[in-house]
Amino acid sequence: MDLEIRHLRVVAAIAEAGSISRAAAALGYTQPALTAQLQRIERALGAPLFERDGSGARLTTLGGIVLSHATGILTLYGDLLRDVRQRGPADTALDAVRLGSIPGPLTALMMTAARTLFPRADVALHVADTAEELIDLLAGGRLEFGLGVDYPGFELALPPELGEAELTLEPIFVLLPESHPLAGHDKVPLHALADEQWLAGEGKDVRMRAQFRAACRRAGFTPRRVQRMSGELVFPLIGQGHGVALAHALTPARAGVVVRPLAGDPMWVRQRLIWPARGPLAPHAPRLRDALVAAYLASRRAPLTDNAGIHPDDGGRS
Repeated sequence: MDLEIRHLRVVAAIAEAGSISRAAAALGYTQPALTAQLQRIERALGAPLFERDGSGARLTTLGGIVLSHATGILTLYGDLLRDVRQRGPADTALDAVRLGSIPGPLTALMMTAARTLFPRADVALHVADTAEELIDLLAGGRLEFGLGVDYPGFELALPPELGEAELTLEPIFVLLPESHPLAGHDKVPLHALADEQWLAGEGKDVRMRAQFRAACRRAGFTPRRVQRMSGELVFPLIGQGHGVALAHALTPARAGVVVRPLAGDPMWVRQRLIWPARGPLAPHAPRLRDALVAAYLASRRAPLTDNAGIHPDDGGRS
């Protein structure tokens, strides 16, 4: 693994905070995610950078050397970004637009919207495994726009250098086999699925899983049968009656599978457009937001729940 700017930020943040938990909070990571990131960095360098104990994290000799170089590199990198951003939108040729996305129903719509808005630009897409990865790439200036998701009550805070605009706020639905006893219901109570086999893709979204577990606890049960697998297998298995799964409201029904809202809307997902607030393409964010909202409305089926919402006029943080 090659070290990147985001890795140097991790080392600097842990050294400054004196503990992994405090550094995780400052960077907007979960503690396990930051610990895993640090372990990958240490493996790449061949030795520990910090001594960890109950009192916190202290730099090793190697860690001090790495931090010394990292501080200088981060300062130079900040100067580089400042100089680039000072060019302003009038000096931007728009010959390349780099997009990033957590996989979801708006990913393809974002590509289409960006190519429509920037017809002369080479539009590229990076699919991120986690929200943390997407935010790191945006904060580091490696993407112009990102399509992220978060979950009310389990939000991931953005660093101040990023702007955002909410695109959709919708309840999470459930996928059932056509033959399921509840498939004919307009809405499905979550507690009625307590004994089901839950199928989940291989995504690394810990906040989605946390929201699911919390909703199940409120419904009076603990999901004991959860199986993770390739996303390509989820629909065929449900269609054959081997389980149920959570889904976005825009998820289309497929052979043998029906999409149903959960009674009371116990889980929600928010999709948001994110961009470097002082990046050269930041002035174009409102146009991309409006295009995404229009594309979403055009693709959306009739209202699926009285509480589903879309907020095209919320503006955005910048």
